[in-house]
Amino acid sequence: MKREILNSDGSLMLVKVELEQGFLGDIDQHPEEQISYIEKGKVEFEVNGEKRVLIRGDIQYIPSNVKHQVRVIEECVIVDIFTPIRKDLLPV
Repeated sequence: MKREILNSDGSLMLVKVELEQGFLGDIDQHPEEQISYIEKGKVEFEVNGEKRVLIRGDIQYIPSNVKHQVRVIEECVIVDIFTPIRKDLLPV
């Protein structure tokens, strides 16, 4: 996994994530709202128990404090937007 913070000004954060085929993310849950834009590849998002396959150009909204997980079907690039910023992703 390669993660690059593109912007973290104000109350918005933009993060670019590159993931290899076969990657299975941990089940995640955080207070920040999230929108994930699929820039490249094919992924399966499970949000609050509901699975959905996304391809280039698709968007997934993840509400605050909802459990979610990603499984990469084809190598992908995902652009994530968080509000407010996820301080746990900022460099120390």
